[in-house]
Amino acid sequence: MMRKDFLAGLALLAAGTAPAAAQDAEPTLYTRSADGVVRVAIEIDIDPDSHLYHGPTKADLGHPQAVGSPTIVTLTGLEVAEWSPVRFPEPHVFDQSEFGAGVFINGHEDIIVLYAAAALPEGASADIVGADLKGLICDDFGCLPWKKTVTSQGEGPDSVWEDFPADLVPGSGAAEPAGAAPRAAFVAEEDEHVSGEADATLYTRIDDADPTKLRAALEIEITDGWHLYHVETGNPKAIGKPTTITLGGEGITWSEPRWPEPETFDQSDVEEGAWIWGHEGTVIVYAEGDLAAGADGYDAFAELDGQTCEDMCIGYRETAFTQGPGPQAAWVGWTAGEEAGAGDEGDDDERPLGPFLLEAMLWGLITLLMPCTYPMIPITISFFTKQADARGGNVVPLSLAYGFGIVLIFILIGAAIGPAIVPFAQGFWLNLVIAILFFYFALVLLGFVNLQPPRFLLNAAGKASTKGGFAGVFLMGACLVVTSFTCTAPFVGTLLARGAVSGDLTRVVAGMAVFGLTMAIPFVFLSLVPGKVQALPKSGMWMNTLKVTLGFVEIAAAFKFLSNADLAKGWGILSRELFLILWIVIFVVTALYLYGVVRIKGMKEEVGVKRMTVATAFLAFAGYCGWGLFGNQMDFVMSAMLPNYSGGRFTPQLYEFGGDWVIVEDDLEEAVELAREEGKLVFVNFTGHT
Repeated sequence: MMRKDFLAGLALLAAGTAPAAAQDAEPTLYTRSADGVVRVAIEIDIDPDSHLYHGPTKADLGHPQAVGSPTIVTLTGLEVAEWSPVRFPEPHVFDQSEFGAGVFINGHEDIIVLYAAAALPEGASADIVGADLKGLICDDFGCLPWKKTVTSQGEGPDSVWEDFPADLVPGSGAAEPAGAAPRAAFVAEEDEHVSGEADATLYTRIDDADPTKLRAALEIEITDGWHLYHVETGNPKAIGKPTTITLGGEGITWSEPRWPEPETFDQSDVEEGAWIWGHEGTVIVYAEGDLAAGADGYDAFAELDGQTCEDMCIGYRETAFTQGPGPQAAWVGWTAGEEAGAGDEGDDDERPLGPFLLEAMLWGLITLLMPCTYPMIPITISFFTKQADARGGNVVPLSLAYGFGIVLIFILIGAAIGPAIVPFAQGFWLNLVIAILFFYFALVLLGFVNLQPPRFLLNAAGKASTKGGFAGVFLMGACLVVTSFTCTAPFVGTLLARGAVSGDLTRVVAGMAVFGLTMAIPFVFLSLVPGKVQALPKSGMWMNTLKVTLGFVEIAAAFKFLSNADLAKGWGILSRELFLILWIVIFVVTALYLYGVVRIKGMKEEVGVKRMTVATAFLAFAGYCGWGLFGNQMDFVMSAMLPNYSGGRFTPQLYEFGGDWVIVEDDLEEAVELAREEGKLVFVNFTGHT
């Protein structure tokens, strides 16, 4: 039977695209003591069609490229000098050739028994022995994390003890089971969960933008009431052991782990004024690794060493092996190259800055083609012609100052408005206001609303052109920005909103700087060579066509921000299907306008080859939206643009489920446990908004 690897299973689970079958394995622990030795047998009953991986180390999985997590057993209860290694039975071999020719992994199915032994302390009872078990439970649908805690159920039946290895008894001279797989060089001797009130899970994923980068999210769950010390104590008077994290894996060079901000824990009972940094609850530590040629990151691991404390402190040591990409919730605080925080997320903050700046440049170029910038062309030419005559032709400093002023004003707009937008970028009111503004400016571009710069601003621009020196230049730049507001407002609004979603003010300012620079360069060029104005295209029908086309695009963008507002409130009005229908209608009408079928009153326009080519592109995009309307997977850009819930009218139902649905919010473990009790399937839906 072909088995799915655990990465595929977890990815399927995270995407919420298919139900995961219920799967489990129930351990029972038995103990017997005789001749000063305590013997342990752990019988594990694995569900049909499910399997656990071999253990207890990564090397025991078999093939070096095997993808999975070993089953780790930590014996508890007795303060013994040393437990023997936990002896697993001979494993089965499961095929993993999807990861390379000949790749396999060792695992177990049906019923297995694990054994261990130790010298029994004088006066101690074997009945207090317990065990913590950790690994992955897998079937053909995928894998789920598997954690169990068991205590002794007495001596158990004789059949459980029939195969107990005599060489595990202390003094027999056996330290490792005969025939065990050799330990990999990168696995430390203490690679099992030794102690401590914390449990770590490591997730890794390849960076989509750079396949040579491996991201790591180390999730540490700390027992309620306990805390784990930070990587630094923070106070010279503090008493405690900082937590160290060592990341490893073949062919991976790791950056320093990035911890979240620590809390302060009082230690005034130790010394007056003493305190220490630490963490409680669930902590996620991030890191980034460089992959060498041929490295795949499948054997990534993290070794943790520190202390967990309550009224007392106990040592904490654990090795966590990668569990694959893990749930999206584990990556909420990821910020490449910076201190990880608790915010996110959409994916905007993970996208490289380059495409965003190219978008800013595109909006600047479109604005330059709009008619509202043309009044400043003769004013600019007139001003710099006079300055050239007065300065013997040397206007380079003034021209550069003119361009710098334009860029500076747009930067100031971003810096002034950005801080107000960033905290609300994914909120209801900001998205609603932006949507309304987009509708309004769409009406302006379509010619239904006449928005002209106030006459006094144009007069101010004319007066500025009569003033010399740098003061006049700055006034000229300011007038250019203000008088072009009719055209720039929709594009600047889009740019500010797109940048603000990332939560990064620097991104907003950088986008505005590029937008302003794109606007400034042509005017600086005109100020240096006034005669070049003759080369500019004349306003005419092409400009009206561009305005109307962009008006339709603005309407489509307005619905995107309405969708964000709807998602923020959770109203469920603008579903994926309704959104796509609206876009189909908008872009079909746009295509019909460009074909000349739909005409705007008062505009006489001719339809040429270029215009028909653009019309065909809009019609093709409308068809693509129609393809997505019926539930087909779309590209990552459109997937991010669309609302994340379905109205179900056009999308075919992929699965039929019987019985009543029980919805469990934000608690995967509870949902899985409930499904096991009721014998039902689990459907996992990871949902975010905006």
